[in-house]
Amino acid sequence: MTQSIAAASGRTACTKCGGVGIFYDPRVEVGRYGQLQLCGCIECRCGGQAPYRYWDDDSRSQWCHCRSYRRKMTETNRLFRQADMPERYKWKFIDDFHIVAPDGTPIKLADTVHRYIETLIGAEAEPRRGCLLYGNPGTGKTLLGCIAINELMLRWTKPGRYLSLSLKYFQKLRDTYSEDSVRYGQTWQILEELCNMPYLILDDFGIQRGTEWEMEMLYDLVDARYGDERFTVVTTNKPLEEIKALSHGRIYSRLVEMCQLIPMDGPDYRLHQQ
Repeated sequence: MTQSIAAASGRTACTKCGGVGIFYDPRVEVGRYGQLQLCGCIECRCGGQAPYRYWDDDSRSQWCHCRSYRRKMTETNRLFRQADMPERYKWKFIDDFHIVAPDGTPIKLADTVHRYIETLIGAEAEPRRGCLLYGNPGTGKTLLGCIAINELMLRWTKPGRYLSLSLKYFQKLRDTYSEDSVRYGQTWQILEELCNMPYLILDDFGIQRGTEWEMEMLYDLVDARYGDERFTVVTTNKPLEEIKALSHGRIYSRLVEMCQLIPMDGPDYRLHQQ
């Protein structure tokens, strides 16, 4: 967390929450994940009991200072539940991008990655320009992309979404053209939700078959987010030359303007877990 986050919220800097007022505690007490906690820098006189009121020294009922932060915590939990993050990437933050692989092999990009995320979440205003992460499989592209979205959802309390550009996604869109499908007629509803999502990660970009219809759907999504300056993370295992060829270059020309290009070179670190 940084001083700029605290400045943006109008609060004194806190080394734990950076002025956000809440933080994620990774300790697992019940279930599979940790939980959001109210930071100790927030004064609480109600004991955390709804409706978050207390009696002051003059016996008057007052709203507790923690109330807005507890409401923010409830909303943030809801946003994370709806983000469609894969299980292994839920509640992952900057400290989860390690500087070495499980076998001790150094991860060359770790320092660069940490600096990028710290700059991203430390900005005084919401970031508009996302990133295009490209490179070999197993170099941490999806993890980094999910970390970026998770950090932004936590700090700005706005929705984020994970979308794998797999056959399943395009089949979902195709189903909207079938009168027998429960999704019939929902094509633009699905696309509009993704176009308007404040933070979006497009994972496995370029694996689609490249049919004219798929390219047009993909172009419409990228073009809408480009036009509205929506923060977008794109990950791909494909060489940039292949991405440039999509949709006659129309998609790539928008991506390079709306995203910072970050090469994710190196070995497949999944192999080091064997």
